[in-house]
Amino acid sequence: MSSDNNEQPPRVQLGFSLPLHKCDDGVVDAPDTSSFDGQEHNNILGHTSPNWCDWDGGKIGGLPSWLNPRDLPDGPLCCRGPCSKNIEKKDGGTPLRFIAQLYCPADDVTNNPAAFHRSVYVFACPECCSDSSKLFQHREVDDGNDAKEIPAALLSECVRVLRCQLPKKNDFYPINGDGEEDDQWEKHTSTFWSKANKDDQLNLCAVCGQKSKGKCPKQGKWFCGPHHQKECLRASKQYQKTNPNETMPQTYLPSICYESELVVEEEPDDVPSAADNNSGNSNDTNTMNSKSLFQSDDITDADANLEQSDLNELTGNKSLAEAATGVTDPTTLAFYARMNIGGEENDVRDQCLRYSRWSSAQKQASDEDEGKEEEEEEGALWLSSDNRPDESFPPKCQHCGAERAFEFQILPQMIHYLLNDPDSSGDNNDATDNGRHVLTESERAVLLEAKAKIESGMELPEGFQEQHDLAVASARDALLGISRKGGDKSGTSEEEGDKDGLDWGTIAVYTCTASCGDSGKYLEEAAWVQPPLD
Repeated sequence: MSSDNNEQPPRVQLGFSLPLHKCDDGVVDAPDTSSFDGQEHNNILGHTSPNWCDWDGGKIGGLPSWLNPRDLPDGPLCCRGPCSKNIEKKDGGTPLRFIAQLYCPADDVTNNPAAFHRSVYVFACPECCSDSSKLFQHREVDDGNDAKEIPAALLSECVRVLRCQLPKKNDFYPINGDGEEDDQWEKHTSTFWSKANKDDQLNLCAVCGQKSKGKCPKQGKWFCGPHHQKECLRASKQYQKTNPNETMPQTYLPSICYESELVVEEEPDDVPSAADNNSGNSNDTNTMNSKSLFQSDDITDADANLEQSDLNELTGNKSLAEAATGVTDPTTLAFYARMNIGGEENDVRDQCLRYSRWSSAQKQASDEDEGKEEEEEEGALWLSSDNRPDESFPPKCQHCGAERAFEFQILPQMIHYLLNDPDSSGDNNDATDNGRHVLTESERAVLLEAKAKIESGMELPEGFQEQHDLAVASARDALLGISRKGGDKSGTSEEEGDKDGLDWGTIAVYTCTASCGDSGKYLEEAAWVQPPLD
């Protein structure tokens, strides 16, 4: 990620998943990481190579690739959200699952040489962030007494974010990361430091890639605790039933998501202006009318007399609060429209990450009021008007007291790449294989016009529900039409690992604007989880 510091507001950058199993011509181009060995990784991902000049973007799924391979966080990282409040869980929350990491130096923008190398890691709870969890639907938690509403902030404890940074001169990587070092360089691995420091905990857990607490004599592998030890044993027994002479692939384990490279490019230029988004008018009335959700000729005097109760019935909602969310939420409509800004020529619907580091904080430094406006425009792209953080979030950095600001967000599209095997589903980025299509200008105009009409509070004509719901459903299928689940569990064979489905609306990550820390430790940052719509 770029760390250029200039007066122009930073462009939004988009992250995409790049499969590892093959290149454009179908030939395998990356080392096979399917052999089940906690110490074996793909040499082109994360920090598995000491040639840091080649580092860019990040990785999705698999095991974390630690920037500092010696001073690791104490594991396993566990959820501090609703599942940790269950009185039956005596050992704390559910162990978290690694989602993604991003390499994003910040020495230039912060004038902190200790942030020359900088990586951010995101972990999510497979129980609280599960598509089978009722937390997002009912927002209730049972602590042994009466069920009660879950605070939105508690839902955000389902995700934990770690930041690690190093100066250019450090103990792990050569000063010149251009590949000129000896091929025997091993200081960037935890294995090296485990031997050098005689620290068995740096033999990483075979399931989560974090610090281990012991070696299982039966399996001959290191684990962070009994939870992952048992998971590996169960999975191995199941796999051997149908593959008695084969080594279990790493991705067969439920806790390990499918791995892919995270590549980054700038968002296309043709982002609609705020005026365009908030206006249902057009210079060409006939053209706009032809794109409308409902034609002007179809609006009768009876339509003009629609009451709120009629609108509630049309939108399938029972209350004013419900009528303002879901398919009639202008924020949701704007989200879908923004996903489609590239059109057919520059299709960016498969984006799974949006990056715009501290844009609001940089504006606020020169003009506080202007900075607040920019936070809305350049901060997180919310999926819904509901369940958004208030002014008290994010908290100041607990390590240095500096302000935190939005840096990037993880989109629901990433779930597809985490839970679906690229070798069994073809090219993950091939939209035609999934029956998806790019929205036409007319369809996109429908979304923006509906957003403007809903925000204006105008009375809506008969037939609104059918046409509006159809338009939004079409947009959702077209823009986010890639599967977000882990497949049909009922048809899962014993030859295929059963991965619990993750689910979220968006995960917004906020980091310290001073990028504090000069010791190479893994410091915790803040995240806000917005639940999925369904």
